[in-house]
Amino acid sequence: MTDKWTDIHADDFGVSVHASKEILKAWEDGVLDSISVIPNMSCFAECVRMYQFAKTSGKREPLISVHLNVLDGKAVSDREKIPDLVDEEGFFCLTWGKLFLLNYGGRKKRKEIGRQLKTEFTAQIRLVQEALGLTGLRLDSHQHPHMIPFVFDVLMEISEESEIPVRFVRLAKEPVVPFLRQAAFYPTYSPVNLIKNVILNFFSATDRKKLEKRGISYELLWGLLMSGNMDMRRISELFSYMVKYAEKKKTRLEILFHPGRMRKEEISGEYRKKGFLRFYLSPDRNVERESLYSLKGRMS
Repeated sequence: MTDKWTDIHADDFGVSVHASKEILKAWEDGVLDSISVIPNMSCFAECVRMYQFAKTSGKREPLISVHLNVLDGKAVSDREKIPDLVDEEGFFCLTWGKLFLLNYGGRKKRKEIGRQLKTEFTAQIRLVQEALGLTGLRLDSHQHPHMIPFVFDVLMEISEESEIPVRFVRLAKEPVVPFLRQAAFYPTYSPVNLIKNVILNFFSATDRKKLEKRGISYELLWGLLMSGNMDMRRISELFSYMVKYAEKKKTRLEILFHPGRMRKEEISGEYRKKGFLRFYLSPDRNVERESLYSLKGRMS
């Protein structure tokens, strides 16, 4: 399905077995270009087996990104190595807000958290690389905390020290101008997502320079303001504007979907944060999966 200006992407492969099956089905049906893999859930090994089996079909493999996750689930590293990131059982106790405040807080504490993040990021990257045999790394993160400048600096350190080249890092910079062309949709955008869009666009200015300095590629992103509900009604109206914007900037557009829905019977004690759990179980994930298939028809 690859197009010169678009990268149709699915996040959250590995969040649950059922969600991962739905993402694999979308890839097998030719509606996905790339997939982000969560490394730290207990179903990871089973999801890797499913992926390896799907590869035997001979279809062109999707691009794989490591979906670094330090906000939900259990850490890959031993608790003793990352005591400020996890609780007594080894589950992440971080929030996006805590990391955001650390960016402007005490330098000593920020440095220590950065050191622990580097330990966990490295462990997660190694886990996916070894499981899937990656020869080049693509990196992003669950809920985009890697965009926070001091966290982004940790990724840059990893990229400079890694024996495996980092070829791509998600730059969560979403074009704003195309959204302004459809005033009728203004009331449909979540205020929380709007704030997220503004903050991440602000961070992207400095993060982009760090990527360019190191020769690491990036793309524009579509999937913040409509995050969790990428419905075809709005996609069909905004698509041409988004692609034209990408062409003008001479940068590909990563169109981000969450098409894999978790089942209630898959809920276990590792899903500690209710907000994330609602997101994984949301029926809007079915909407996003339907949009994927409709988008394929539009682009054919």
